[in-house]
Amino acid sequence: MASRGRIYKYLAAALLAAFCLAFARTDTTEKSMVRAVLVEPGEMGWTVGLLYQAPEASADSSEVSDGIGFAAAEGPSLERALNNAASLLPLDANFRLCDYLVLMPGSGWQTLAEYESLVLARQCGRTSALLSACDFTCQEISKATEESGDLLTALLQSLKQTQDAAPRLYEARTDAGLLLPLLAIREDTLTIQPEGWFVSETGSVAWDAQRTAVYRLLTGWGEEFVFWMGEHPLTLRRPLLSVAVEEDNCFAVRLDCQTAADSVDPTPEELAQLSALCNQMLQERWEAGQDLIGLGACAALRQGEAGWLEPTKNACPQLRTDVDVY
Repeated sequence: MASRGRIYKYLAAALLAAFCLAFARTDTTEKSMVRAVLVEPGEMGWTVGLLYQAPEASADSSEVSDGIGFAAAEGPSLERALNNAASLLPLDANFRLCDYLVLMPGSGWQTLAEYESLVLARQCGRTSALLSACDFTCQEISKATEESGDLLTALLQSLKQTQDAAPRLYEARTDAGLLLPLLAIREDTLTIQPEGWFVSETGSVAWDAQRTAVYRLLTGWGEEFVFWMGEHPLTLRRPLLSVAVEEDNCFAVRLDCQTAADSVDPTPEELAQLSALCNQMLQERWEAGQDLIGLGACAALRQGEAGWLEPTKNACPQLRTDVDVY
């Protein structure tokens, strides 16, 4: 009887393994794997583009491979547009590997809220999707793809390269603004721009390269931060930020950075100029309702919960920012 019981156990385990294998295969290789959702609001409705990989393209791999396709469709609502785009895929859409959400011209803070609500209701994406923006439309992608299929591979590769500077969808719930990497098509080539696209409840606006670099340096979003303080670029890496509250209640903010190997060493005047830019950014974002580096929490640690500062309730505290390199 004991040996028969073991046989039944082995048989049950084999059947379970076969079922799991069949389910996994059905869930992945027999569906079109959506890698990115591109949303584009318009006056009369929405356009949604889906960047996907066909099953034979080894879509489970994190590496870019052949078999990348693009489908776009319109609809009176975001949900209808997404459904229409999904119906154009060669197989049923699977959003398990949908790691990216791209905001197209006309998108803003409300776009993020509507898409997240749709994701939570229908599981047609991920709330942890990385956010980017672009200055081209779904129609322009489709037209460029007809001329060169390499654009779609470049698009997916560029999205992967921006992930260190890209916030996630769920961060829009708690932050007063998000700075997104900006993609563009220049001379039929897809590029990652040094500029950024800032999205908040008050609107969406393009930031120039220097403003973008200052914001990312303070928040640590990115790997390298390039500044043109004179005739030569200054490239900083690995920023280490510290905040201290001095006796006069002045916040002393310090940034210690490493210069890149191919960068010139900054002069004291250039460091002072960069320090002033960082200080200005902190003050501007505070006045806009965003505590960029957690000054409120730092005050609470020193003075207790009663000393907590909030941009929506308190004036910007006195700041002094210093940038140094090693």
